Amino acid sequence: MEKAEAAGPPLLDARAARIAVDDVVAIDALTAEARGDRVLCAGDAGALFAALTGIPFSAVRAPAPGAAADDATDAAPGEARVVAGRLEVAGRDVARSAHRAASGAAPLDPPLPLAWTADAYVAWSARLSGASARAAAEMAPPALARVGLAAARKRTLRSLALPERRALVLAQAIVTAPAVLIAEDPLVGLDDGAAGFVLAALAGATEGRGALLTAARLDVEGPRGVLVRGATDVLVLAGGELAFSGTFAEVAAGGRVYTLTVRSNAELLREELAARGIALRGGPARFSAALPEGATTRDVVLAATRCRAAIVELTPLF
Repeated sequence: MEKAEAAGPPLLDARAARIAVDDVVAIDALTAEARGDRVLCAGDAGALFAALTGIPFSAVRAPAPGAAADDATDAAPGEARVVAGRLEVAGRDVARSAHRAASGAAPLDPPLPLAWTADAYVAWSARLSGASARAAAEMAPPALARVGLAAARKRTLRSLALPERRALVLAQAIVTAPAVLIAEDPLVGLDDGAAGFVLAALAGATEGRGALLTAARLDVEGPRGVLVRGATDVLVLAGGELAFSGTFAEVAAGGRVYTLTVRSNAELLREELAARGIALRGGPARFSAALPEGATTRDVVLAATRCRAAIVELTPLF
């Protein structure tokens, strides 16, 4: 996936956005601007994905690597919506659902009509978007071809392996040629071979359009690392706050990155760390810090001790 800088409005633009799930705040004061065409939202991004797509949010525990997707457990889903501030996708207001016509959603392993063929499933997605039956039938094969499922058009969904189903969901998301693809954690729970297949499908699905991808965790090695290294913008959400906003190049240049939870004197800690050449990003309680060469977590702890900042969590991000 080639990196590019968008010439128009930011692909994702948030200004003090507050997202609530069934009236309970899940993300607060989200402020970020992502102008590239490949945005990776990592960490606690489930509520953001739900707000962007209108798909009910549930707290999903991903299956262990090698396990079936059906092994995941989830809580009762709830409606996620923007209740304050501003959140836009490609210049379109999310709170008013103005972005829906220009985006396609690929949720993680949704329930599928297993007796249907791949052709029928993707065509039905086009029908739901307003296409006629004839137009939908013509739109499905190219979408399937773009994700590597041209030969699977007439197969039933029951016969598809998990990576093929992931590719199928990408196909239905792009069947109407939206400007933006929003995909939920497409590589979670896959071994390297299966992840490579889905990466190829994702490359085909995102060619010529913007992509907003989520990932529960950031891996920089193997096939999953392709998502991080190929992202023009990386956002990390933790505890309902933006802990990191930048690029993988910034992360790689800055050494190892840690996330911090700071309960008191955060601004004093920011100043103390800056004096040591360490930039503290995020807030008000969740932060990230890139440690330059030669610096260690001991420098962070000593800075916190000096300014009496209460750090209750310090964990590596990369």
